[in-house]
Parts: sequence; C-alpha cells; structure tokens
Amino acid sequence: MLTAIPEMIATVLIVDAPSWSMWIIYTLIIVFGALVIAFMIRKRMRDAAYDQRVLREKVRDKTRELEMEKERAEQSERVKEQFLANMSHEIRTPLNAILGMTRLLLDKEPRNDQFKYLNSIKHASDNLLVIINDILDLSKIEAGKINFERIPFRLRNELQAVVDTVKVNADDKGLALKLDIADAVPDSLSGDPYRLNQILLNLVGNAIKFTEKGSVTIKAELLSSDNNKVDMQFSVIDTGIGIAKDKLDYIFDMFTQESSSTTRKFGGTGLGLAICKKLVELQGGEIAVSSTVGTGSQFKFRISYDKAEESADTGEEKSTGTQRNLSNLKILLAEDNEFNQMVAVDTLEGAIPGAKVDVAQNGKLAVEMVIANDYDLVLMDIQMPEMDGHEATRTIRSNTDARVNSIPIIAMTASVIKAEVDKCFESGMNEFVGKPFNVEELLDKIAKTISPL
Repeated sequence: MLTAIPEMIATVLIVDAPSWSMWIIYTLIIVFGALVIAFMIRKRMRDAAYDQRVLREKVRDKTRELEMEKERAEQSERVKEQFLANMSHEIRTPLNAILGMTRLLLDKEPRNDQFKYLNSIKHASDNLLVIINDILDLSKIEAGKINFERIPFRLRNELQAVVDTVKVNADDKGLALKLDIADAVPDSLSGDPYRLNQILLNLVGNAIKFTEKGSVTIKAELLSSDNNKVDMQFSVIDTGIGIAKDKLDYIFDMFTQESSSTTRKFGGTGLGLAICKKLVELQGGEIAVSSTVGTGSQFKFRISYDKAEESADTGEEKSTGTQRNLSNLKILLAEDNEFNQMVAVDTLEGAIPGAKVDVAQNGKLAVEMVIANDYDLVLMDIQMPEMDGHEATRTIRSNTDARVNSIPIIAMTASVIKAEVDKCFESGMNEFVGKPFNVEELLDKIAKTISPL
C-alpha cells in the first residue's frame, strides 16, 4: 500500500499538469481584463473630467456673455430713461411758460379775437403735454416700473372730478356730458384712484374728440360684491364717428388709430388706448370695445377694488380756495428760467393775497437768501447752474439754525419721472409739483406744507 502512494502522486501531477497551465492562462486573462477595465474606467474618468472642464468653460463663457448682455440691456435702459427724463424736462420747461402765460392772459379778460387765439394756444399746449405724458407712461409700463396705490377714496368724487375736468371741452363742442352711477355702486373703495382717473380721462377725452354731436356718457356699475371686494365695470359711451369692425381687433395696439385719415383729422399718437389697456390689465382687469360706424362707440373696463370703511379718510376733505387761508406769504422762488420766473411770480402774487415772491437765479443764491431772510416757503427748481436744487436743499437742511433747516421746501420742476421725484424727497424736500404746474394743485401743496395736519 505504501509503495503505491508515490505512483498515485505522480499520476495526479501528470494528470493535473495541464490544469495548472489553464489556471495561469485564466489568471493572466483576468489580470489583463482587469487592466483593460481599469484603463477604460480611467479613460472614461479622464474624458468625463475633460467634458466637465469644457462644459464649465462653456457655462462660464455663456454666463459672462449673459452678464454682458444684461449689462448692455441695463445700460440701454438707463440711457433710455435718462433720455426720456431729459426730453421731458426740456419740453416741459418752455411748455410751462407757454401754458402759464396763456393762463395769465386768459384771466385778464381778453377781447373775443384774442380769446380765440389764446384758447388755441392753450389747447395745442395741452395736447403736447398729453403726448409727453403718454410717452413717459408707456416707458414706465414697458420697464415694469409703474406702481399702483392702495388707498381709500370716494368713487363718486373721482368720477365727478373727471366730468369737471373735461366739461369745458364738451361744452365747446356742444356735447351733453352725462354721469350715470348705479344705485348699488358703493362709494368708499380702496385702490388707485389716480390710475382710474387717468384711464377715464383718456377714454372720455377720446370720446369727446371723436364726437361731433350728441353725447358722451360715463357709467359705473357694480358687477359683484363680497365682504371684502367689489367688481366694478366702467363704461364710456359716445355718439361719435365709430370704429370699423375690422379695426376693433387692434385698436388697443400701440401707435394705432382707426385710420390714417383719423390721425390727420383728429391728431394723436395712438398711445392712449394702449396705455389704458396696460393699466387695466396690470390691475387684474379687462377692457373691451364695441362700435358701429356712424353711430358711436362703447368702451368698457372691469377692475376689482377693496371695500373701505365709510369712516375711513378717503381724501374727501380737500383744500379749496376758502379753506386754504393763504395770505401775506413771503416766498422764495429758486428758478433760473426767466419765463418761468415770470409765470410763477405773477401766478402766486395774483392767487395769494399779499404774497411777496423773491427770486433766486440758482441754488447757491437760494441758500444764501434763505439764511439771510425769513421766508415762509421755498419753491425749488432742480436743474440750475452753480448749485442744483438737490444740493441746495441738503445744504439748507444741514444748517444748524432751526429757522433755516426747518423751512418748508416744495420741488417745482419739469423732471417728473418717479426716480427724480423720489430723489427730491430723499434730499429733504417736503412736497413735489411738476411743470407745467396746475395752480390749484400748487396752492393745495403750499397750504398742506406750511400748515401740516
């Protein structure tokens, strides 16, 4: 038995010799495969790292490109805004003189032939001012910089104010101007009365312009109501020339009027209705038109408002000529334009009994005169030589004398875009009046500023 063992071992070694060779081959194959896989994984990793690097570079380049594009767009917007501000200022400054002097002459009971010419100047200037305001409003809307108030107001007062504003134009054409407010319409609301006024004035102004005979009606109706909100519908109905059916689809487009002959005959830029549509839609409302050529047109728009408490301060108590009690005021006017000086001085001394108005040609002189004299009020222009209105106001406010640094200052400038208005308040001014100025608004602001509630 023992002698058989070496023979068995020899036999196993002889039989398993090929198996050892196969194991070596298998091992080499496995090692090679592992190396190949490792190589491929490493290559994939290198390729992925390369792709990521390329992608990062592309993203970085694209980001840089987008940032440059954004910067160019912002720069373009700034240039556009500055251009509009400059254009508005440069047109409003002489327009203030034209409208102011025309108003002063109309107050002096001119002859009939003089009245006709003066009235024509006034209407032409008013139309130019509307165009300027439309362009500025459109720019603000496109830039998303238009803001809406949410303040309490009395609806019937606002609607009556629209009627009072356009009544002269309707009377000149012999048109009946009607206001129809449904009994169910609440009076105390909360929202933006100024934009409502703007929309209605635009629509009613168009209705009067395109109506030769008959009437223009403003209607207010309550569509729905709950505990907190009311859904209002306003309509402006006229008996004018009407709009062709195929023109109704794009009557609210910018720079669009019913026809080129309409533009030649009635004038206008075609911006008014586009602005109305934007203002309505930005408040969550809708506007529509129906019309028949030769019969008239009807513009309807819907806006929702919050309900306001009946006891809330809705701005009903506004200053009037008898409530202002303005007299014997000593006023400093800081204004470098001699025509606007003339308009402001004559207007103030004519409207305020016993008023005395001194004039400073620039901001530096205005500061010196405020320090040297006792004034009740300063009317401050902004763009002036030597020292502008902002710097002059800051200098006055930083004075250590309480008599000087507390003097009421009202900005009275042709720069009316919101950024400029905000800058006036930031520099320390109490109120703002845009040029061309409305006399009643100016007197109200003066009364409010020198006798704060």
